[in-house]
Amino acid sequence: MKNRLKKYSIFCIITVGMGFSSCSKYLDVNEDPNNPARVEAASRLAGAITTSSGAAQWRGTRELAGVMQYGGLQTASSGGYAATNWRFTASYFLWQNAYVNTMPNCVDIINLGEEEGNPHFVGVGKILLALNFGLLTSQYGNIVVDDYYNGKDQVVLKPKFNTQKEVYERIQKLLDEAIAALENPNNKRGLDAKKGDLLYHGDVSKWIKFAWSLKARYYNHLSKKSSIYDADEIIAACAKGFNGDGMDAEFPYLSGGQLIDENPWSSWGGFESEANPRYFAWTQFFVNMLTAFPVSNKLYEDPRIGKIMKGAASDGKYRGPGAGDFIANGQGVLADGTQGDKTKVKPEDYGRFSKSGYYTSTTSPFGFITYSEVKLIEAEAKLRKGDSNGALVSYEEGVKSNMRKLGVSASDISNYWNAQVADGLSQHFSTVDGGLSHIMRQKYISLCLNPETWVDMRRMDYSSAVYGPSLKRPANLNATIFDVNNQNQWIQAMVYENNEQTRNPDAVGNNTEKYRLLTPLWFNVKE
Repeated sequence: MKNRLKKYSIFCIITVGMGFSSCSKYLDVNEDPNNPARVEAASRLAGAITTSSGAAQWRGTRELAGVMQYGGLQTASSGGYAATNWRFTASYFLWQNAYVNTMPNCVDIINLGEEEGNPHFVGVGKILLALNFGLLTSQYGNIVVDDYYNGKDQVVLKPKFNTQKEVYERIQKLLDEAIAALENPNNKRGLDAKKGDLLYHGDVSKWIKFAWSLKARYYNHLSKKSSIYDADEIIAACAKGFNGDGMDAEFPYLSGGQLIDENPWSSWGGFESEANPRYFAWTQFFVNMLTAFPVSNKLYEDPRIGKIMKGAASDGKYRGPGAGDFIANGQGVLADGTQGDKTKVKPEDYGRFSKSGYYTSTTSPFGFITYSEVKLIEAEAKLRKGDSNGALVSYEEGVKSNMRKLGVSASDISNYWNAQVADGLSQHFSTVDGGLSHIMRQKYISLCLNPETWVDMRRMDYSSAVYGPSLKRPANLNATIFDVNNQNQWIQAMVYENNEQTRNPDAVGNNTEKYRLLTPLWFNVKE
């Protein structure tokens, strides 16, 4: 990936409205120095994909690794301390990274594709734009869509915010238009003409399945909206989405290059320093997901655990600190809700977070959406529809596909599945809560570090019936905002950034931490 930077866009410095000006031309380092005004859609594709991963999704999940209780701390001076204890302010920069550094690329690809007579580029641009809108709305709620930069008109300096309901409608419309554009046979140039299609290397059929998979995801977000939620619509979208191994939409990191060439989780758990990383170890909560079954909480070691994390240097055991706590206070709460070993207070008593396995190694891919997620979405929709047998079939494929992806042997996959069956799997799927416990825990494992996990936790109301008795609010909780005595009070959304609050206060509205962090978003309010 050392040479990928030669293909990336260099962004305008954007300063007004939601952080951008009317700058309509973006420089490209591949641009012909004798003809600098013209940039092809094919030359913009790598940049749009790369920034959607690194600038947007990575920035949107770096702190959320603590909220989602994947990453545990070593000391209070770590940069992860604020996130793991829900201390968020208007300095959380997903908004700027997405709107300024990422999405202009997507819009420009759409416009260039239309000008060049290349609808396939139009389709890809709309898929990536929809993906970024989905990421933003799931964290902030109401966001700018209709008044966003379109590459043609003068930028609106004080854009109106679309309601989250409208945002979901716009996302589905973008994806429908993307599918239609990708299915258009009148395309002059292949997507990988400049080797910029880092996801599918010009395979249009996979991009179409990517779009359908995203449609299923965003339909599924609305599980609490009885007037909108349609299980059959979700199942139909899943059927047209990813349908086999090797189709995942994921960014392929490489080793040996600059920092952005490598998986950012491999860099000391999200920066800081090797001696004092943002995340030191995997939390005990995540260890519990890999060492106990849902519903029964019976102990059973998932064969993926050794693929994902390392055991402690002291004794080879898998353990982690409690959410928001430090290793000086010992092991966190175990799968059955009892306290772990408080004598384990040394760094060598815990396996490290960074470079520990499949999700945090230097070359680990960072997924946008995967085949496993699609099957687990399908399982949830079938379960809610009342088709418990069909849900179990989809669930099985979702679990096994992730295991295959991580390199688990066929015999270990079979043993794991048989152990689940013996633990009462079929009976568990006879109830919605029992089935959801299996589905959501498996999504938590297979979508490791993906911000979609936070959407699920909120949709499930952080339920201990779903995630088990070890899901508890973090230690050292931000008592300025949260009631330390109210165990049912959980973080719900992010604070809009300072620049948006300052320049567009009427659209932002109440942006106090107490309001933003505590107020559920529209998708998570039950009708």
